[in-house]
Amino acid sequence: MNKDILHRIKSVRQTVQISNAQKLVAASHIGKARRLLADAKPYHDNVSRSIANVLYYCPELESPYIDKTEHSPKKTGVLVLSANKGLAGGFNSNIVRFAEESLTEKPAEYIIVMGRADPYMIKKGFPVDTEYDQPLEPPKMFTARELAEKVVSMLESGKLEAFDIIHTKYRSSIKMEVVRRRLYPLRPVQFTEIFTSYTGAAACIFEPSPETVMSAMMLKYLKGYIYGCLVHTWICELTSRVTAMDNAIRNGNEMLEALTLTYNRARQAAITQEITEIVAGAAAMNE
Repeated sequence: MNKDILHRIKSVRQTVQISNAQKLVAASHIGKARRLLADAKPYHDNVSRSIANVLYYCPELESPYIDKTEHSPKKTGVLVLSANKGLAGGFNSNIVRFAEESLTEKPAEYIIVMGRADPYMIKKGFPVDTEYDQPLEPPKMFTARELAEKVVSMLESGKLEAFDIIHTKYRSSIKMEVVRRRLYPLRPVQFTEIFTSYTGAAACIFEPSPETVMSAMMLKYLKGYIYGCLVHTWICELTSRVTAMDNAIRNGNEMLEALTLTYNRARQAAITQEITEIVAGAAAMNE
């Protein structure tokens, strides 16, 4: 029995060490992920400001990239971002649950899944593109550009009328939210807060035309937005992994304490038994 307990203690101790290593690695990457997000924000903000400028000064603009009717598109595509790895608590399960509920309420004709959520969604019968397989970690601008080009090409060809994205938005280390946002076409209401920055500015002239400027900005906007969502998802995955490893370490240490106590009691009982047998043998010899 003592050997079994010692073997169990050794196994749990190794698990705690591995969990601690996973936590340290994830914690070290969180700083890098936050820097990536901070570096990407100015790019996205500037492109969004340029689009807001066009929409504000050209309210009559007619563009396939802008949806002023707020109608419900018939053919929609969805990009789902999930984690490539496990050991992150309920991170992936939360995304899958949200995606399943959202796609049941608002079905999609075409779905791209990045990460480990695709087998489950394929099993559930969702129209997932199994030919597209790109790793999420770490996020790269090349991946965002490739996705943006794919989205634009499918929409310009008429295969889809709109494209959404489902990802985890990072708000703080204790608050993360799975959301579904419209990628394309853009809705003017998305830029309402930015419009106020231009209320006192002079009129703008766009060369060669507002339509051309909007067309040039669209791919840049999508690339920056998708990249930001990739980084948000990565930060949330790392944060969830740190939390999960913290819980694993705490539970492992509690298990070690319980096993050590059990082992000490068993060893003490064995020692007591040996002493009792020795005393009994000595007493028998004296008699």
